[in-house]
Amino acid sequence: MKLSPLDRAGGFVKVLFLVLRVAALATTALALVSRADCVFASGGCRASNLLSYFTIESNIAFVVLLVLMLARGLRRPEREWLTALRALITAYLVVSGVTFVALIVNAGLADYVFLVPTSEKVLHFVVPSYAILDFVFAPGRRRLHWNTVWVSLAFPLVYGAYTLVRGPAVGWYPYIFLDPAWAGSYSAVGVYAAILAGVILAVSAALIAASRLPLLQPDRAEPRPV
Repeated sequence: MKLSPLDRAGGFVKVLFLVLRVAALATTALALVSRADCVFASGGCRASNLLSYFTIESNIAFVVLLVLMLARGLRRPEREWLTALRALITAYLVVSGVTFVALIVNAGLADYVFLVPTSEKVLHFVVPSYAILDFVFAPGRRRLHWNTVWVSLAFPLVYGAYTLVRGPAVGWYPYIFLDPAWAGSYSAVGVYAAILAGVILAVSAALIAASRLPLLQPDRAEPRPV
């Protein structure tokens, strides 16, 4: 049976993203291992501290997500929960990158020295960029409901509570703006947290909007959420 040009193009796109996902998995995993060396970090070399970085947690989640997507392949459209999970993890990766840039730009004001080894560049810039590319262009994703945007705050809220409880107990915070001593008060920390929440909501909304764009190979039988 002769395949149409559209079928051949669709098959090529699927193979392309399978290869890209394998490469992304290897790259992210290697960057995480390299970051674990963390000889350049201040107070972040303890395993418990390293795992308390939002960036590290987001990238670990992305590794798990890539394994899951590679295991299921691209033979059929995703279930909506998987597309939602992709959107949430992508949003967290993007926000990690944006936050990192903001910290570097304002390092002088914070009297804080930032060293940016290759692993940090990969985790904060390369991985988020690929995650966006994969979410927008890889075939199989579903159209998400707009109320998914509010779900994006669940993990950051838990993370923030964990950090504020753990910080005083161990005398260390993964990010200076979450340290009340640096910020000046818990109210100031709340302001920074509110700004980040707004960024997370904005990025999540953009990804949900992207999920509702036409695909290269749309599932015509797929119901459209409202």
